[in-house]
Amino acid sequence: MDFALFMERYGYRILVLVFGAAILGIMLAPFVMTFWAFSSSGIAAAVIAVIVLAIGIALMVVPKFWNFADKMRQTHVIEDWNEEK
Repeated sequence: MDFALFMERYGYRILVLVFGAAILGIMLAPFVMTFWAFSSSGIAAAVIAVIVLAIGIALMVVPKFWNFADKMRQTHVIEDWNEEK
């Protein structure tokens, strides 16, 4: 079996396996670091894991909050009752 036939047959499976392993590794990194920190009494790894988790949560939450605020400003009319007509 030559390389082209091999890649045609198994290329996508290998690609999915590589990307799946990379995504799983990125998702599990804070948990592995925390386990390593508590098993070896290393406070630095626990702090790094918490910081990475906090940054990840902030990157997910903040854009949704600003998007919500923009939608509210576009759909709701704010009237100024003190303005003279």
